[in-house]
Amino acid sequence: MTFAALMMVSVSVPAVAVNPVISFAPAMASPDAIDGQQVSVGADVTIATVDRDGYITEKVPTVASYSQTAGTYVNYFGAIQWPFLTGVPISTDFGYRVAPCEGCSSYHKGIDMNPGVNSPIQSIADGVVREVSATDNGGLGVYAVIDHTIDGELVSSVYAHMAEASLALSVGQTVSVGDLVGNVGNTGQSTGPHLHFEILLDGVTPTDPFAWLSERVVP
Repeated sequence: MTFAALMMVSVSVPAVAVNPVISFAPAMASPDAIDGQQVSVGADVTIATVDRDGYITEKVPTVASYSQTAGTYVNYFGAIQWPFLTGVPISTDFGYRVAPCEGCSSYHKGIDMNPGVNSPIQSIADGVVREVSATDNGGLGVYAVIDHTIDGELVSSVYAHMAEASLALSVGQTVSVGDLVGNVGNTGQSTGPHLHFEILLDGVTPTDPFAWLSERVVP
């Protein structure tokens, strides 16, 4: 009887009782492979830190948590990179548009990128932090502006609508490409969680960030 009972228990338990955690390393994926794909990764992600000049800068993890990816671009580990490790949906392009909210601009100075709330944002190049707001002050909300010298010219990158308490930078801080800027949020004049990202030539003149990065992020 005991033997029969043990046999019944052994065949009643499924062979796979726990779903495995799936990790996704997106940086080198091709657009065709990730277009429209929903990606979920494990929460146990280690973020490398670099101690330099008395402060600690975090690097965006090579396995990052994105709820949405898309075949909008392919990133590479060069001197200039996209603000996310893999292609993500882009909901609003650069240029004139119908203002999506009261107080929102009808001339969009950047692009809106949608990898999902709390996704880590990285610096697109080496630079120095010019301006930040760690609080939701309306407009750009929690944001950072980093000045870069690229091909001998001043180019500034703007990261806006980040989540409160996620800003990882301070004014005057030196950053390297890939350093953590903050996390995607919904602060300021925003209609949903996204990164509003700008490229400013000479530190002031907006240009299309998608076209500018597409020309410079190369293998």
